[in-house]
Amino acid sequence: MKKALSFLILVSVLALLLCPPVSAEPLPGIDGPCYMTLSPTSTLNGMSVTWWDTGLADTGCVEYGGSPNFSGGALGTATAVRMASDPVNGFSVFTATLTGLDEGVTYYYRVGHDEMWSEVKSFTTGSQADAFSFFYMGDIQYQSFDTAQADYNTWGALLESVTVSYPDVRFGVLGGDMVQQGQAPSCWQMFFGQATKVFSTLPMIAVPGNHESNASNGKPAMYLDMFNLPANGPAGLEEEFYSYDYGNCHFACLSSTVLAGEQVALGGMQAADYDAVKTWIASDLASSDATWKVIVLHHPPHAVVSDAVATAVLEEWEPLFVDAQVDLVLCGHQHVYMRTKAIRGVTEVMGNSGSKFYAPADVGYSRCMIPYVSTYEVISVTPSELSLTAVDPAGNILDAVTLQPKDRSETPVWSDLTGDFDNDYELTEYDVGLLKAFILSAQPYDGDYDLNNDGRVNIADAHLLALAVLNNHEIGGEL
Repeated sequence: MKKALSFLILVSVLALLLCPPVSAEPLPGIDGPCYMTLSPTSTLNGMSVTWWDTGLADTGCVEYGGSPNFSGGALGTATAVRMASDPVNGFSVFTATLTGLDEGVTYYYRVGHDEMWSEVKSFTTGSQADAFSFFYMGDIQYQSFDTAQADYNTWGALLESVTVSYPDVRFGVLGGDMVQQGQAPSCWQMFFGQATKVFSTLPMIAVPGNHESNASNGKPAMYLDMFNLPANGPAGLEEEFYSYDYGNCHFACLSSTVLAGEQVALGGMQAADYDAVKTWIASDLASSDATWKVIVLHHPPHAVVSDAVATAVLEEWEPLFVDAQVDLVLCGHQHVYMRTKAIRGVTEVMGNSGSKFYAPADVGYSRCMIPYVSTYEVISVTPSELSLTAVDPAGNILDAVTLQPKDRSETPVWSDLTGDFDNDYELTEYDVGLLKAFILSAQPYDGDYDLNNDGRVNIADAHLLALAVLNNHEIGGEL
């Protein structure tokens, strides 16, 4: 954990250097209510609206009604709370929650104050539909300072293409690292400048990534000001952790960056909160009887390349996902598309929708890996199947998988396998390759690789593992 903490602090410092600096002048274009985005509440009878206004604005509200011109007057108003005020950069952030709405109904709304109002937008409330679709987008952050605005423009075009190609999607899910520097207003302005085009009419849920979580106390402070998400998570970590239900699908949204230790080191949380988080995750998943259970988090349990936080997710949280028989994990962080095989029944999909790409790697649990391409994932849900398709900017389907619902009346028994070096709970030729690589690298003795327990790691161990793989049995099993 100490190594992970040091690494993340170093990354945070680098992120500060690579992001556009905080402006000494007001941000351009903030001359009234703008950048409206929607987020669901914990019930289908509400909707949260968040927006920006000038730095001088100290009040705001939402007016909403059943027609675009508010004929007959507004159905209601919702008073806003000012979440952030930044006179130096010339903006404020407001949020308001509309309650008592009817399910599956279209409402029109505008935000503002006095005589300063935004344009009228609309949204449709959720319903208990058994069949629906939503979309997922992994890392959005830009490639470099010089390409920042162009990269966000490219992402904005990809975002708009989702609703053109798939007009029936009901909401969007974002997997963290929406910005390069979570405490720089200029980064958030570039993000919302594009996001509002879709998310002012379509709700979104999101989780913070490591690039959002770099306030002085380690928390994603500005992220928490910018979004108004369900506050049903563990005490002190509300909106960093939360759950959301739509139809027959349950979403558990988790801030994996807390496992880096930065919040504990800087005072954003206590060490005891790690146990509280694990208790909350287990309880939240166990209390849901939804047909489909989906995890959303930034860091992948099974990584493309080694990552300290991903390893912590695998060790600390992945067993909870397995025990709850989770169907799908949506993640990101490593800027490449990857779909794993169902590892102990759980399929993981790593998305990347931005213009920043990392190289692929050969990992045994990958069933599809697509590097150097921006994608979004459309997930369609029915009572009998959950299907996911990965789509590129041209609309081409690059990958697809269909999952069947699980009978959770019985809990499968999974046991660790000696020689399972890639942690996919199968002995495969990939494990043999990892063992051979260890032998050839002449590294110091490691008992995990000494499969015959003779005090050495050599070709005899590789032969033993190869026989197990060839004959489809465990180490020490009968031939």
